[in-house]
Amino acid sequence: MALFGKSNDAKPTPPARRDRQRAQRFFEHAKLAANTRNYEYAIECYIDGFRQDPGNLPMHEAMREVALKRKLAGGKPAKLTDKLKKGGKDTIERLLHAEMLSAKDPLNVSLLVELMARAVEADTQEPDLHLAEFAYWVGCIALEANQTAKAPSKQVYIKVKDLFAAIKTFDKAVEACRMALHMEPENTKLQQDMKNLEAERTMQEGGFEDATGQEGGFRKLVRDPRKQRQLEQQDAITKTRTAVDEQIDLHRTAYDKQPEDLNLLGKLVTALIAKETDEAENEAVALLKKAFDQTGQYAYKTHIGDVRIKQLNRRLRVLQAQLKSKPDDAQLRAKFQQLSQQKLKFEHDEYADRVKNHPTDMALRFELGRRLFALKQYDEAISAFQQAKVAPKHRVASMEYLGRCYMARGWFDEAVDTLRQGVEAYDRTDDSLALDMRYHLMLSLKQLAQKNQSVEQAREAQKIASQVLQTDINYRDIRKQLDEVRKLADSLTKEVG
Repeated sequence: MALFGKSNDAKPTPPARRDRQRAQRFFEHAKLAANTRNYEYAIECYIDGFRQDPGNLPMHEAMREVALKRKLAGGKPAKLTDKLKKGGKDTIERLLHAEMLSAKDPLNVSLLVELMARAVEADTQEPDLHLAEFAYWVGCIALEANQTAKAPSKQVYIKVKDLFAAIKTFDKAVEACRMALHMEPENTKLQQDMKNLEAERTMQEGGFEDATGQEGGFRKLVRDPRKQRQLEQQDAITKTRTAVDEQIDLHRTAYDKQPEDLNLLGKLVTALIAKETDEAENEAVALLKKAFDQTGQYAYKTHIGDVRIKQLNRRLRVLQAQLKSKPDDAQLRAKFQQLSQQKLKFEHDEYADRVKNHPTDMALRFELGRRLFALKQYDEAISAFQQAKVAPKHRVASMEYLGRCYMARGWFDEAVDTLRQGVEAYDRTDDSLALDMRYHLMLSLKQLAQKNQSVEQAREAQKIASQVLQTDINYRDIRKQLDEVRKLADSLTKEVG
């Protein structure tokens, strides 16, 4: 494979020769290149580093940040000649080729799915590299990217579902299958897949074996029970509670012997987080803080914030379940609302800090805007969404939020102009974003019609309300709104007449 001017005949580094110290030097060169905005060379250095240390997830995360910056700076996708190459016969080289293509076009969902597939393939053929964690990370990005795309692909959900199942992360496989079913509810195969995956997830979470007491599927392929146990322990994401503890002990022993090895630290952190307890996660946070203090790499600080948000979400789910059984418990409801506000404030501060450190990342700015809107800090939210809308991925959603911000400030003329632009820029009419934009455009026009006593604005509001109702009659209070704007339009028409 010809990567960055290297010969197609160049032999990939054999797994036995992987050298993490050498990889670290490449990663340091990549960081320096990125700091000087030499994004092409930074990506080249990261790829060279991954040849020596392909399982270094923090570095994969760091390279994706560089890829997004390159995209915002006007970086172009890889050339067709590069896309036609497959990366040769070596598993890792095929993986790195896919990652290079994705880095050159980081918002391309198809490339993300291909990268995940290559990671799953590599994890199967070289389990000692622990690439299931990398595959899981890429899969989560692919799911989100497909979900927020203008035209989400059912086939992407199905492919990602199968890949998550291949690495036995059945919770995410169920999530992907559910998204595919949402697009085609009558698909009997997807319905059966959902049942099977939910059963697998239940057995996995409970640590159950096959009802017959026999091993099946993957386990049948592993005749040596000790080898089977070793392979199962290498997957830090899909373990039962007991196996998670064993995995933690395994990685802690390795890390204690080489505390300067950040790759080992990352594996211990992943194992601790998989346990999903405050105690284990707090230990993971302490390790991430140590890594951040040692390296200054912001990805570690981001990871700390993600863990804290995860903890808050878990506590909210517990309170929500309690409220479901005790809906009239005022004290419990107050506690839930207090924790919700605490989480919102924490997320605001977290994303504000991320934006400060990555000012060109419009995805972060969009997420900050969402928190500002929820906190009713509308002027600050407007500023965030006005900047975020320059990114194609967030343009329409930012315009929808801008319209709602203007409405909250009572600026209905600005809301109408912005929401109209959003409707015109969006090529779908039947998903939640399309309905939300039309609904808020209708409300803004209704307000202006009442203020200006305008028949024209009232009729436009009526037309939009009718469109929403014909798309989804159960959407919010659209039946009530249609009746009201129709009466308003009729009343104003009589007055003019």
